[in-house]
Parts: sequence; structure tokens; C-alpha cells
Amino acid sequence: MIRRRPARPRGRHRDGQAAPPVPHYTWDHEARAEAAMLEITWPGWAVLYGTGSRLFHAIATWPTPEPLLLCDRTIDGLKAQMREAEMTALLHRWALTSTSATIGHF
Repeated sequence: MIRRRPARPRGRHRDGQAAPPVPHYTWDHEARAEAAMLEITWPGWAVLYGTGSRLFHAIATWPTPEPLLLCDRTIDGLKAQMREAEMTALLHRWALTSTSATIGHF
């Protein structure tokens, strides 16, 4: 003889009842606060911290030929990359303007 268990609801979800509230957690408070502070103090960049990837991300908000996204495990490493990207963009712009000014004087 095969015995069958009576069907009974399992878990937290039952027919006719509201689902219980799910607690909201915020992860990596310090890292997220560092990213927010860097975004405030460094204009021209959107800075985020990925709780899943555990990486700091910086996205350039100034005009670039193609999207500029930087990632690093530490905030100091990200700052160094941001500084380098800004210097590269500045030197590139300076090279373009000095070349066009030189060509215009011939």
C-alpha cells in the first residue's frame, strides 16, 4: 500500500496570507561610503562600489571618444587610475590643439 502525505503548505508562503516582510541588508558600508565620498570630491566622475564584485568603479562623465570605465580593488588604486586617465586626456587634448595651431600658422 502506498501512503500519501496530506498536502500542506511549506515555507513562508501560504495561500491567502500576505508574504512576511523581507529584511533589508546593506553590505560593505565602509566601501560604499568611500565611493560616495570620492564621487563628491572628484568632479567629472561617477564612482560606485560593487557589492557583488567587491570592486570600486569609476565612470567618466566628461566627453570622451568612447566610454571610460575604470575598476580597482582599492580606492587608492582607483584614484591613481583616475589621475592617469585625466592626465592622458589632458595631454591628448593639448597635443591636438598644439598641432592644429602649428598647422594654422604655416
